[in-house]
Amino acid sequence: MAKKILNQKYFFGGIAPSEKIGGMGSYYFGKGLNIFDEPSNMSILPAASKVSGSTVTDLVKWIVSGSPYDTNKYFYSEGGKIYKETSGGSWSTLRTIANSSGQGLEIHDDYLYYTQDTQIGRYGPLSGSPSFDDDWQTGLNDTSTTNFAPIKAFKEGLAVGHGNYVGWWDGSVWNDDILVLPPGLQIRSLDVIDEFLVIGTWRGTAITDNEEGYVFFWDGSSTTFNYFVSIPEGGCNAITNTKNRLFSIWGSSGNLFINYNPLQKIQQLPKMTMNTYMEVFPGAITNWKNLTCIGVSANTDNTSLEQGIYIWGAKDDTYQEVLNFGFPISTGTTTGTTLKIGAVKGLGNNLYVGWRDDTTYGVDKITNSASPQSSATWESLIFDDEKPYKIKQALAIKVTHHALASGESIQIGYKVDRASSYTTMTANSTVGDTETVFKLNKRFKEFQWEVILATTGSTSPTVTSTTFEFLDGEEEGEISG
Repeated sequence: MAKKILNQKYFFGGIAPSEKIGGMGSYYFGKGLNIFDEPSNMSILPAASKVSGSTVTDLVKWIVSGSPYDTNKYFYSEGGKIYKETSGGSWSTLRTIANSSGQGLEIHDDYLYYTQDTQIGRYGPLSGSPSFDDDWQTGLNDTSTTNFAPIKAFKEGLAVGHGNYVGWWDGSVWNDDILVLPPGLQIRSLDVIDEFLVIGTWRGTAITDNEEGYVFFWDGSSTTFNYFVSIPEGGCNAITNTKNRLFSIWGSSGNLFINYNPLQKIQQLPKMTMNTYMEVFPGAITNWKNLTCIGVSANTDNTSLEQGIYIWGAKDDTYQEVLNFGFPISTGTTTGTTLKIGAVKGLGNNLYVGWRDDTTYGVDKITNSASPQSSATWESLIFDDEKPYKIKQALAIKVTHHALASGESIQIGYKVDRASSYTTMTANSTVGDTETVFKLNKRFKEFQWEVILATTGSTSPTVTSTTFEFLDGEEEGEISG
C-alpha cells in the first residue's frame, strides 16, 4: 500500500454544493469561520451579543436607522411593536400598533413610516419633537393574511407595496395605486437597482402555496411597470441589491440566485432536502462589510438545517464568491423549528439581527471590534480517494496554525464511513504550539475530519493548513468488506 498526503492550505472556497466535490478551498460545512480576511487561512468571526435586554418581546421583522435625521435605530415587530435603540444603547418600546403584523418599515424625509393591515402610519419629524400618526394614509389593500407590505424610499418619493398595488408618496400627494400588478400577486420585497424600483412578488399566504413569482421594474415616472420577468422557481422570499446585481431567494427550497434575466442559481442552502422547506423574511437580507448577509430562516420544517446568518461574497473580485455560515445568534441555538430570524440589517460597523429562540426573543448586535465567537468549526469534504469501494487506512491528521496564545485551542475530530458523530482528540491549548496532530490507525472507505477553533479570550486561533495522511489500499485490490 502506498502512503499518500491530502493537504488543504486554502479556505476561501466556502461551503461546497456537494458532500464530496468542491472547488479549491471548499469544505463540507463551516460555522463561525472568518475566511474573508485572508483566503489562505481561517480564524473565528466576531460573536453576536444580545443588546435588547428584556425589552423585545416578539419577533422583529424590520430594522432601520434614523440617520441622518436622528441617531436612533428603529425596529418593527410581528406584534405591531416599534422599538427604539438610542445611540447610547438604551432600549424602549415606543408604541404598540393595533391591527398590525409589522408589515413594513422605512425612513424617508424626516419620518419613520410603518405599514399595518390596511393603512400607513408615520412618526416624526425625527429631527424635532416626533409624534405618531397611525392612520396617516388609509384604504390600503388588506395584508393581514400575508403580513407583508414593504416600504422603500425611491428617488424623491416613497413606494409602498400592498397586495398587488404600489402606492406612491411624492412628498405632497399620496396615490395608493400608482402601479397595479396582475391580480392574485402579493408584493413581498422592494429594492432599487440603477434607476428602477425592483418589486418581488409571490402568490398565496405561505411560501409553499405556489411555485410562481414575478419581479417587476419601475422607473418612478411611467404609468405602468417598465418590464417584468417571470420566476417559475417559486415565490419571492427576499431581494437585495448586491454589487448592483439582484441577489434573491425564491421558492421554498433555500435556493439562492443572482440576476434575473437569466436567473442564475448560485447555490442551495446546505442540508436542505427535496422533502423539506424553508423561508427567508424580506427584512432578513442585507449588505454588510461588502458581503451579503442572509437570516435563515423565517420558517422551516427541517430540523437539520443550521440556522443563523449566512454570508455570501469574497474578499475581492480576485476570488469566487462563496457561501459561509457566519454567525449563530447569541443563544447559541442553530437548529429547530422554533428558531426564527426575522430581520438582519447592516448599519455601519454593526450588524443587527432580530430573532426568536422558542419562547425567547431579542435583537443581537455584531460589531467588527467584538471578541470572537467562543468556537468555530470547519468540516472537510467526505474523502474516498475516488475509490469508495476500497478499504484504506487513516494514519494521521495534522493542523498547522499560528502560535497559540493564552486561551486559544485547536481540536481535531474524525468520522469513518459516515458515522453519526465525530470522534475528537483532547484540545491542544499549549501556548506557542504551531501544530496539532491526531495520530490514527483506522480502516475506512470514506473519511471526514473536522477542526474546532476555540477561544476563551479576545483573540482567535488562526489555522493555515490541514493535512490527512493515509494508505491507499492499492495492494489489496478491490475489497468489498
